[in-house]
Amino acid sequence: MDGDDEATRRRSDASRAYKKKHKKQISAYGRKYREEHREQHAEYTKRYRAEHAEQIAAYRQQWREKNLEASRAANRDYMRRKAAEEQAAIERKARKAAWARERYHADVEASRAKARADRERQREADPEGYREGKKRRRATWRDRHRDEINARLREKNLRDPSAKKAGAQRYYERHAEERKAYRRQYYQDNRERQLAGQKRWRDRERRRIEVGLPVRRLHKVTPAERDQNAAAAQEFFSRPLTPQLQEQLKAELATPQHLIDALHREWDRTRAADYQRRHPETSSDTVRRRQAEEARLDGIARGINERLRLTPRRDPHPTADQAYQPPAPVIDGGLGL
Repeated sequence: MDGDDEATRRRSDASRAYKKKHKKQISAYGRKYREEHREQHAEYTKRYRAEHAEQIAAYRQQWREKNLEASRAANRDYMRRKAAEEQAAIERKARKAAWARERYHADVEASRAKARADRERQREADPEGYREGKKRRRATWRDRHRDEINARLREKNLRDPSAKKAGAQRYYERHAEERKAYRRQYYQDNRERQLAGQKRWRDRERRRIEVGLPVRRLHKVTPAERDQNAAAAQEFFSRPLTPQLQEQLKAELATPQHLIDALHREWDRTRAADYQRRHPETSSDTVRRRQAEEARLDGIARGINERLRLTPRRDPHPTADQAYQPPAPVIDGGLGL
């Protein structure tokens, strides 16, 4: 046994001495072999890793636990190198873009001619690929600038709606039957919702007519009308407030005297009724007669109203309209007209 161990040791020493002496030759041979058998080596490595995935993962985990600090240091170095590479790529791209801009603006016509020649050469070499690439680049640009394109299109349609209107008219003329079929199908698929919407609209318009409000009609204001309205408002609110204008505004906005007199009479009646409520022992026959007369006149008015009414009396507390809710009046002790 001792002889075998001694022989093994001598062979190991000889092998190490040979590798140390012929280190360059062995490295060159290894590189040459891997270069010549690149595919076989990659296939073997892939197969080996797939067959020994668990052993490799366990070995890596064990090595990391034993060399935690070294692993963390290696990871930090890797992340620093990767960040430096990304930053270098960004700076290189920026320098290339700056160089391209300088070269383009140095001779714009020559740059455009060269670009046209390159596109023509690509089109002749691969017409189908050229069309696909152009289509792909345009789609990518539109997706990246979709909001900007839509904003410009909306502004253009507002400035000149005739072009969009004419295009829509031509489209409907060419696809009249398709649009009619689509509308019919949509109505059938959403029949309940459509009928409910129509009923809400009719009820809302009926209530507006009953209370004396105009029919609700909303429309879009074109940019020209909006600019005109803004200019008129600016001119109106920026005019100088001269003494003559002050007198004119006072005359136009002053409260008529008969309304002021009616307001004072209403206040007097309110104070008298409140005093009577708080001091019934001092109430006069005049106040009671006036109240009785008012009650009699109210009864006569209700009877006439019932005889002349053409529609049933509305619920005094109708369900609130979701589409239109008029503001509640503010009662602050004003006129009871």
